Amino acid sequence: MLQSLRDKAQGWIAWIIIGMIAITFILFGTENFFKSGRDNTVADVQGTPISVQELDMAYKRYLNQAGNESVAKLDPTFVKKEILQSMIDETIMMSDAKKIGLTISQQRIGLMLNSIPFFIKDGHFSEDAYARFLMNTGYTDKSFQSYIKTALIKQQLEQGLMQTSFSLPSDLDTLVKYILQKRDFRFLTIDRAALEKDIVLKDDEIKAYYEKHLNDFKTEEQVAVEYVVLSLQKLMDEYQPTEEEIQAYYHENAALFNDPERVQVAHILISVPKNADEKTFKAANERILDIQNRLKKGESFESLAKSLSDDKTSAVNGGKLEWISKGEMIPEFEKSAFALANKGDVSEPVHTEFGLHLIKLLDKQKAKSKSFDTVKDDIVAKMKHESAQEKFATLADNMNDLAFDHADSLQPIVDKLGIKIEKSDYFTKTAGPKEKILQNALVTTAAFNPNVKDDKNNSDLIKLDPENYLVLRVSNVIASKQKPLEEVKSEIVKTLLFDKSTLEAKTKATSLLDKITKNNMPLDKVQSEFSWSTATDVSRSSSKAQPDLVEAAFGMAYPTDKGSFKLVQLENGDYAIVWLTKVVDGDMSKLSAQEKESFNDQLSKHFGELEFALYATELLKEAKVQKYLDKL
Repeated sequence: MLQSLRDKAQGWIAWIIIGMIAITFILFGTENFFKSGRDNTVADVQGTPISVQELDMAYKRYLNQAGNESVAKLDPTFVKKEILQSMIDETIMMSDAKKIGLTISQQRIGLMLNSIPFFIKDGHFSEDAYARFLMNTGYTDKSFQSYIKTALIKQQLEQGLMQTSFSLPSDLDTLVKYILQKRDFRFLTIDRAALEKDIVLKDDEIKAYYEKHLNDFKTEEQVAVEYVVLSLQKLMDEYQPTEEEIQAYYHENAALFNDPERVQVAHILISVPKNADEKTFKAANERILDIQNRLKKGESFESLAKSLSDDKTSAVNGGKLEWISKGEMIPEFEKSAFALANKGDVSEPVHTEFGLHLIKLLDKQKAKSKSFDTVKDDIVAKMKHESAQEKFATLADNMNDLAFDHADSLQPIVDKLGIKIEKSDYFTKTAGPKEKILQNALVTTAAFNPNVKDDKNNSDLIKLDPENYLVLRVSNVIASKQKPLEEVKSEIVKTLLFDKSTLEAKTKATSLLDKITKNNMPLDKVQSEFSWSTATDVSRSSSKAQPDLVEAAFGMAYPTDKGSFKLVQLENGDYAIVWLTKVVDGDMSKLSAQEKESFNDQLSKHFGELEFALYATELLKEAKVQKYLDKL
């Protein structure tokens, strides 16, 4: 129940936030520092500008997180267009949410912030972990809270639409028939690989293929780079605070080193719907008062919780919850829990959005300061980090300026900042560098940028991650060249054999299918004349046959007395004929009540998602959006 009680204060939306963090950091990473006119605007969304800098920041975050293989081949303009559209969609949706009065209180945002596991250390919210998180992601406290607010409003908007959706019994019956349907089919396969042995390729064919596909047989351009790395860790290693400095930090920041007051409680819950009428609330109130009277007469709180509490999760433990600190629970529950003075005390009935509670104090811990020796190592780490971070930002600016002002050399960076020049092996745009620190899509993109590769300029300052910045320049280039025919002949032979054998397999399979269908061959003769494999009682997710065959069988019309046949190409190039013989629809009458409820929930959710998608589509259609794609 502890997790359930935190649903509004914390709960599952915290995990949604975690799941969305990687994507949303990309799209909405920092506060809007860039307020300017059209010259700096890449899109205007109903009067709200999206700046070039915001889009560039989003693009860089995307490259940082996506990795080399998935990004290196993509057109940057295409990627930026996709990211920009996502930013536009989000802006429009939030604008509409504001119009219809959806909002989130600051208290709710604070409670949510306190529930995100990234910020929890030893069971408590860690200011240090939160500060480090903000620094690493480029957020400020204000902008991250704004992000949480956006995520919660969007979730509220989605839930509001989805909860109004419903399904009819006929819809449910159709879904069950479809999802639980099973099919029997036979199939025969024309083995493509077996046909290769009879294919003879002529040298002229091989040469003709080579000459037609010359661009496919070129070596890939390679580059080698020189680079310098600014490392936060190195700066941290170089600084060692004195004992006096550590002591001073401890005393000046005493509030950071306190264990907060905590309580452990058990509770009994009588659920009350949010919009309960007076009769329903009265019945629930009578139940909680009856339990309270039984407690006063000496009955066990633990026993009553096990038998009567609507919070089944905690009921099995006699209503016992985890230790809680202030700010972790919904306000009404928290206020009553911390007001209990002595172990064994039980509160008066407490009304929350979940219903009515009786709360029993099991244990209580007062706030206390941690000793210097206990936190000394943490203080040293924090001081080293703060000192390094302060220098890091300044040095990064200097590094960026030097790279730009002396675009033809890295030596000024070496001379001014004392950073060593490193060298890479040759690498291609597809494979990327071998050196671990260079295995970042931004590095590959920069190395093959014409301004860097062809014009021999330094790259821009590249943020490898929050603690490592890099500048590179291309030291050498190996141009792409044509591979000779003899070098690629075996590859061409393999391709031609595959293509020709696949075509022959299709021809044979088509001929067989025509023989069956166009000649109206009786089904008993179809069965006896060919060697069929059989698959029975096959569901949509079955592994009884190859996925290609299962997909084909479930894409066919119900069988008739003339048979139902289909030609299918398999993933390995083989061709198959599928003969559908039997279809058995799912039967809702055979489902348990729990299974029916599960299917109904799935269907309602699907309809809700569809309604939300239609709503979003209409919003986008009606919105006034002006894009300035020449700024990409």
